[in-house]
Amino acid sequence: MGRIFSTVNEGPYKGAMAAIEELKILTINWHTAYLYNLSKTGHRWSVLKEWEDCNRPFPANFERIDWPTARRKFPTFDIVIGHSIWLDIGRFLPYCLRYHKPYIQVIHGRRARGGFSRSRLRRFAKQLYSNLALQTMVKLGLIHIVFISPYARSDWGLDGTTIAQGIPLDEMGPYEGTEASLLTVGNFLHREHFAFDDLMRIGTRVPVKIVGRNPQIPGCRPSKDWSELRAFYRSCRAYLNLTREPEDGHNLAMLEAMASGMPVISLRHPSTPIQDGENGFLVDNSEQAVERARLLLADIEFARKLGKCARETVARNFSSSAFRTNWNNLLFRSIGRASVPPAS
Repeated sequence: MGRIFSTVNEGPYKGAMAAIEELKILTINWHTAYLYNLSKTGHRWSVLKEWEDCNRPFPANFERIDWPTARRKFPTFDIVIGHSIWLDIGRFLPYCLRYHKPYIQVIHGRRARGGFSRSRLRRFAKQLYSNLALQTMVKLGLIHIVFISPYARSDWGLDGTTIAQGIPLDEMGPYEGTEASLLTVGNFLHREHFAFDDLMRIGTRVPVKIVGRNPQIPGCRPSKDWSELRAFYRSCRAYLNLTREPEDGHNLAMLEAMASGMPVISLRHPSTPIQDGENGFLVDNSEQAVERARLLLADIEFARKLGKCARETVARNFSSSAFRTNWNNLLFRSIGRASVPPAS
């Protein structure tokens, strides 16, 4: 481990140089956008699986690695971070125990996601796994759990740390809103906990740009790169969020849209950051979504007013600096070091 210097870009220490110890971290890429934000904690990261260049640029402090190389280099890593409770614990934990490395498991959603309601066997397996296996590993100190939101934590019954998403405001915006269209970003939207039929109905009545891998939607494609995706956030009038329980009330795409200065039209949800009429609109169905969309499409200044509040919401509740600090505090605690001191 060495020492690196990182620039604090948000908050009261903006522009300050903070010295932190550089760690060597092994992880796996199930969530390109989340790992891109994690890269801003600093450190040196070795990453399994392919990187989606159309999603985010590959960070300078990352390296791609294959599993045989990772096994060989395992004693050199300081920390290991997994993102799939079904695949990563079985792969990483035996090596972490063998080489006495801390293992952190990120949980990206509620236990009830992913076909939970379709299969009694799947529901039973998840309950057994979380109630017995995961609880035992946590109680024995074999793993540490990180939840990405209080809502994601709410039905697991596990001890752990909640670290809210951190959106890099300096990379987002400025909002223009000149394209009279709604925007939805996501892959495989034809899924259980997304109101796909509502999306299709809304799209017949107001313009909706849909970005992502969605074979059921003719002409839909992912963004070419991070620059194009940010251009969509800047130019489209408002963001349309149709995720529903047990998915969270917000995802990274929605928060990035808000950080760009876009107002949001969203289905009502207990964990939504949207305050109706302040930073966007909450709706119960496609008919209400169309009505609110027409208001925003007809009045760009109104959209800009709501979007300004949306950006302030992200700055207040999803700060990139808080995300970095909370993650670094956890990383250093996991290796028995003191928390990272505030920048000065």
